[in-house]
Amino acid sequence: MGSRGASSSANLQAIIAGLIIALIAAILCKGAIKPADITFPAANAITFSRLCTALAIMFWGFVGIEAFTHLSSEFKNPERDFPRALIIGLMLAGAIYWACTAVVLHFGVYSDKIAATASLPLIIVHLFGIQALWVACIIGYLTCFASLNVYAQSFARLIWTQMQYQPDHYLAQLSPGRLPLHALNVILACCCVSSLVVYALKINLNALIVYANGIFIMLYLLCMLAGCRLLKGRCYALAVTGCLLCLLLLAMLGWKSLYAIIMLAAYGCFYRSENAWRKTHPLAG
Repeated sequence: MGSRGASSSANLQAIIAGLIIALIAAILCKGAIKPADITFPAANAITFSRLCTALAIMFWGFVGIEAFTHLSSEFKNPERDFPRALIIGLMLAGAIYWACTAVVLHFGVYSDKIAATASLPLIIVHLFGIQALWVACIIGYLTCFASLNVYAQSFARLIWTQMQYQPDHYLAQLSPGRLPLHALNVILACCCVSSLVVYALKINLNALIVYANGIFIMLYLLCMLAGCRLLKGRCYALAVTGCLLCLLLLAMLGWKSLYAIIMLAAYGCFYRSENAWRKTHPLAG
């Protein structure tokens, strides 16, 4: 899909988003769920630790902005279309997440004995029968594929941009269709190797997701700090607010955010040592 360009990927993403919305709408209609039927737990029944865990999971419904930005050049009018697409995407992700939560709470398909990933499949089987589970599984797979597709293409574009100071480098080459296929192939190879390592070592996938949360939040925090340095006026106030929210999210992750902090510190040490080496060996740079 990455070899077919951004327009083909955009069309596929739109189709997948439509399928997700159709599935949620079908559940709401078949279950005859009305707004008055949707009840949420009382505030005094919510513990802070579980709230933090839920927020960390909910954060995944909105990640992707850092990938989206690298594809902004694909818009015909980035200054006009990019903010619109971003806001629509955030609102759509929030609505889908809220609807799924409301459905799970309405049917009561949650407990310590039920895996979180099994809630929606159980509801689908209850409403439509076991045959409909295949449709839901295909839509779920396409959802994962859509996310991977966006991140792979975005990362490939980022690598190609960073290699512009070495135009003859393998990763700086574009295909006849002006696509960074070499960078994309390297990324896909790394993804395959990483998946095999996770499978071979039997690494807990849920733990990796939590650690990745810290990385995403740290990226957003660095973006907000850059905004504090570069922006003025109202935009500066928004950047400061974003910094505070990111710090709050890191605090909610607790010790699980240490992975992101350690990785950032390690990169900082590597970057400083590399700069020091380049200053002492100017010809090598």
